[in-house]
Amino acid sequence: MMMRMTKSKTCSNCLLQLPVENFHLDKRTLTGRYDMCRACRSLHRRASTISKQQYEVMLRQQDYSCAICGIPGEEMNKTFQVDHDHATQEIRGLLCVRCNIGLGYFMDSITNLNAAINYLMKTI
Repeated sequence: MMMRMTKSKTCSNCLLQLPVENFHLDKRTLTGRYDMCRACRSLHRRASTISKQQYEVMLRQQDYSCAICGIPGEEMNKTFQVDHDHATQEIRGLLCVRCNIGLGYFMDSITNLNAAINYLMKTI
């Protein structure tokens, strides 16, 4: 009798080890699956969804620029991304793709960001 082995993957958000079927397909990744499980991804999408009116108000408040680097919207080919706190789900602002990805890579950690700043200060 052969036992069928199911492959599993750890969700980058909830850190649960789940069957790969719990992750959306994503051919851009090495594993071929999204890094967040379906449940966490659904919560993430809802947290970063705002109305067009809310988006326009935030954009005006930010002077039509990225809340971090200040790049004006007309210099980008894409719209700003809605950034939110992953712990509280509160919307923080609108970011360009690079700043949003940067925060993600630093895991929204002030400690990690300070370490990067200190590293850059040493090289100046």
